[in-house]
Amino acid sequence: MKKILVIDDDMTFVAMIKASTDPKKYVVESAGNGEEGLERIKESIPDLILLDIRMPKMDGIEFLKEMNEKFGKEKIPVLITSNVSSLDKISEGVSLGVRGYFIKSDESLQGIMGIIEQTLNN
Repeated sequence: MKKILVIDDDMTFVAMIKASTDPKKYVVESAGNGEEGLERIKESIPDLILLDIRMPKMDGIEFLKEMNEKFGKEKIPVLITSNVSSLDKISEGVSLGVRGYFIKSDESLQGIMGIIEQTLNN
């Protein structure tokens, strides 16, 4: 069973991901900000992280920097999941090792699940 960690302060998005994943194939956990996300990783390394950029306490970019410092850049696949379409933030995320990104408001649920499946199977 693969573990997905959703680090996002949008609880509707988190609930949507949890409801859309097959519980026989995936365990979905969540954290409301980067600090909580780092704590979850210390407990158990996920197979994939879905990471929002704008969050309270610690944003997604700061989370990536901390995670890379503590766990290594290539160890955990990360997808940026945001409503921020700033190329600067996306480029910074790519330079920090993210595998991809999608703009939540532009992507269908089916599309999001396809991106998750593809990332986990590569």
